[in-house]
Amino acid sequence: MLHVGAHKTASTHLQKTLFLNRDILADQGCVYLGPDRLRRDLKIPGLHRRPKAIATRIKPLLEVVQAEQAAGRRLLLSDENIMGGGPKPPALAQGEILYPKLQSQITVLLDALELRDVTVCLALRNPLDLLVSAWGHQFRRGDLQGFDHFCADVAPLALRWSEVVLRVLSCGGVKNVLVWRHEDYARLLNPLLIALSGCRPDTALRHPERDGGSAFLIGPSARALQLVPELIADTSGLDAKVALRRAMRRFPKSHDHPAPQPFRADQVAQAKAQYLADWDKLAGMTGVACLTP
Repeated sequence: MLHVGAHKTASTHLQKTLFLNRDILADQGCVYLGPDRLRRDLKIPGLHRRPKAIATRIKPLLEVVQAEQAAGRRLLLSDENIMGGGPKPPALAQGEILYPKLQSQITVLLDALELRDVTVCLALRNPLDLLVSAWGHQFRRGDLQGFDHFCADVAPLALRWSEVVLRVLSCGGVKNVLVWRHEDYARLLNPLLIALSGCRPDTALRHPERDGGSAFLIGPSARALQLVPELIADTSGLDAKVALRRAMRRFPKSHDHPAPQPFRADQVAQAKAQYLADWDKLAGMTGVACLTP
């Protein structure tokens, strides 16, 4: 199993949950390798490098993969960096395409790890909501660009997940694709964990406690974003990231302070209808399994 994201689909929460249950998974024959390993001692190198450089840098991970396979254990690898970059265009989207580098990234990775018959696992999200959330993420990094500039080279209403999945299915080494919707995540968490790990359906899995920093993974409200430049103007030398955290504490995203919505109502309605139709298309595609509540 290869879980690649997508970004802004609760991947961090999912990875924390898998990490918390790693011993339970291991007892049932599933070895979980997440960002805690794949960005450190078993780091996946930049997959844009020359094959020889990739082979050298990925050797520690390859050795672990081969040892676990030889022992008959299932592998679950999870890292959004495999998508080909962070949650920002052009890595996130370019023109009419989501994650333009994903096909080459997966192909190179599976070749380097000598993996075949892999199930790629991918969470989907309404493309407009994905873009807005990714834009808010850039504010947390101190990048205060406007939304129009953020999406200048993207055609939001043309983005389709079915096109992404078709490219993934064409990758050598990929057997099938498992998809679910971010909008269903809370209701799907337990069956999703079972589907990813292959554990028994009655396995009692733990959920991580919410920590103080998790509020900043939710994203800023529209009011918080409006407050940021005011705080910076009022406080000499105030860092943009610090300003956003202050604004988010003052106006956390809630019913009273919703997320920003730079799209028109008709665009939102069109995108929702397209997203639902695209999900139906995915459900009818060979090699695709759609997980629903």
